[in-house]
Amino acid sequence: MKHFELNEFVVSAMAKANKIDNTPTESATRHINEMVNNLLDPLREAWAVYCANEHIGSPALRVSSGYRCPQLNKMVGGSPTSAHAAGYAADIVPENGRLLEFKRFAREWLQKTGRKFDQMISEDEDGKGVPQWVHFGYKRPNGDQRKAFKSYFKKQYIPMTK
Repeated sequence: MKHFELNEFVVSAMAKANKIDNTPTESATRHINEMVNNLLDPLREAWAVYCANEHIGSPALRVSSGYRCPQLNKMVGGSPTSAHAAGYAADIVPENGRLLEFKRFAREWLQKTGRKFDQMISEDEDGKGVPQWVHFGYKRPNGDQRKAFKSYFKKQYIPMTK
């Protein structure tokens, strides 16, 4: 891990408030490392080049939700088969606030590089396609990587908006 720390994927205000131990299993820790090394660190490095070329500020990426132990995953309404619960998903927000540009950049980067991933979801979009965060699933718990692009808009999944 070059640009992230394990704690970023584990910390949870909801877990803390409800006294839930969100410490990842050894397997989930391996999965987080695999996801970061193969997907999120390379994405962050490419985003840094884009940010510098476009003069749009810091390329830092914040993990708003990462690993969720089964108890926490259930509490937030996550699917029992959620990639978050396996350590294979993270919700990301660019620190420079450029959510729409980050969404577009990440999608183009994933398509152009042919990088393996399961899904990229532009979450809780507004009417202009701006997400609240971008979900990256590296693998499904069964190991599948579907390379799916989706938007979550008005409580439904649709093909990713521009």
